[in-house]
Amino acid sequence: MMNLLIKQFDFIEPIKIFTQISHLFGSIFLDSNLTHSNYGRYSFIVLNPIDTFCASDTTSLTEQINKWKNLFNNNQQAYDDSIPPFIGGLVGFLSYDLGTQLEVVSQNNNKIIPDYILGLYNQVFAFDLLEKNCYIIVNQVNGYSFDYNQQFLELTDIYNNAESTSFDSFHRKLPQVNLTSNFTHETYIKTVIKAQQYITDGDIFEVNLAQCFNTKITHDYPCIQLYCKLRNINQAPFAAYLNFEPITLMSASPERFLSIRNNQVEARPIKGTIRRSSDINEDQTLASQLQNSEKDRAENIMIVDLMRSDLSKICTPNSVNVSTLCGVESFTNIHHLVSVINGTLKDNVSIFDIIPACFPGGSITGAPKIRAMQIIDELEPAKRGAYCGSIGYFGFNNCADFSISIRTIIKNDDDLRFYVGGAVTLDSNPEEEYHETMLKGEKLCEVFV
Repeated sequence: MMNLLIKQFDFIEPIKIFTQISHLFGSIFLDSNLTHSNYGRYSFIVLNPIDTFCASDTTSLTEQINKWKNLFNNNQQAYDDSIPPFIGGLVGFLSYDLGTQLEVVSQNNNKIIPDYILGLYNQVFAFDLLEKNCYIIVNQVNGYSFDYNQQFLELTDIYNNAESTSFDSFHRKLPQVNLTSNFTHETYIKTVIKAQQYITDGDIFEVNLAQCFNTKITHDYPCIQLYCKLRNINQAPFAAYLNFEPITLMSASPERFLSIRNNQVEARPIKGTIRRSSDINEDQTLASQLQNSEKDRAENIMIVDLMRSDLSKICTPNSVNVSTLCGVESFTNIHHLVSVINGTLKDNVSIFDIIPACFPGGSITGAPKIRAMQIIDELEPAKRGAYCGSIGYFGFNNCADFSISIRTIIKNDDDLRFYVGGAVTLDSNPEEEYHETMLKGEKLCEVFV
């Protein structure tokens, strides 16, 4: 059992703490909101990683996972539902392109960021947004030497200074940028038609296609200011800010990939999208239209079947079930169809086994997964990088929670980009598919205005 220091404090807005330390390498903000209280309850801030794991050519994913398993076996902490679910462990991102190590998809040297970067953290600010509590957590990690009592005092000082944090600088106008897409309207339409030909030929049932918007920026571009604007415009239960300079991720994801808590596994794939309206009656009509859309339900159900199959690799027999099928969930400017799949983790399965078993999430590939990924690799002109990968944590208490990193802005050196995509089926109207991607990108474009 690890030595664990944990103390409860009065609630303070997490952003007030994070803006003090966002400039530090390895600072991460897993930024939830209570729009959906059943899975947006907790936010976490971690800082000062005691180790950092970045994908390399010398260590395979399988070798790295085995090292993480050994590390966690030596630092295991019992699950306690009376405190926040993350008390320390690995936090970071898994790139979509990590999937090319797991599946039969071409690998080349055009990847824009590493396949993963995960920091090992023993210092945590945890925020219970429902009960309005803040926790400072510091634990001792076997194999690493540091004064964790001193770390606890340093976190307390950050907490005490947070009330005086000024937000004036975060409301200034952002530097003007010129976003350009790697698809024209015409080429996106042609690509959708080509994808539909693969469906007609029997290769796949559906595939997710994305276009990328990017721009060049200066080295001092104010990413934290950009993120503050993003989180105000587009509230999301799985928002996040990750500083792994020169890579910075700013996400406003609405979608959970997988969570594990007390051996219970949950996936929440999103498939199906329609705009919202400021008129209440029209908004309800649009939500009903989405829920009864034969095409959108078909998209969602195909991914549910895929996720059930993936979860069955790591869950006990007969434990995988669909607790919600094609439910409507409403976000800032969009209604989504969301299904919920649950299961019980097998006794001999580690939380890290979700990577080879389930990654990447089926909602952003298509079905069947491997062939859909091969077609994505062929049809999309840019590697996805962090887009459609996952952001989240693996905890010493055998908890894990990862989002699908959609609605995500990626900064890498002087390149700033985001992607928007949607599922293509045989019933898809290519013009409507194009406009769906633009609808999803609408809020992201607003951030830069």
